[in-house]
Amino acid sequence: MESIKNRLAEALAVRNMTAAELSRKSGIDKGSISNYLKGKFIPKQNKIGSMAKALNVSPSWLMGYPVTIDGKEYEPIDVSMLSEINKAKLMAYYQALIDSQGE
Repeated sequence: MESIKNRLAEALAVRNMTAAELSRKSGIDKGSISNYLKGKFIPKQNKIGSMAKALNVSPSWLMGYPVTIDGKEYEPIDVSMLSEINKAKLMAYYQALIDSQGE
């Protein structure tokens, strides 16, 4: 099963949303979302539900279960299908995550 932090990062990239936007839409503070993305904490069920709703994804998918983003049978994301802009954003996001873990 894939980790919540990976699925959360993927959902943000797919939805072209920043962590700050997710914070505003979900009502979860930015610090908590940052910690979820770093894998420091696992969100409680109610937080998963709020983030899933804000991201328009299945809560099961966000928790790492083998279903698609909308809750159907799972197929991993094909990064080659993302636009060049979204690929660049995804790579910048992952680099920022890596950089922040070194702090």
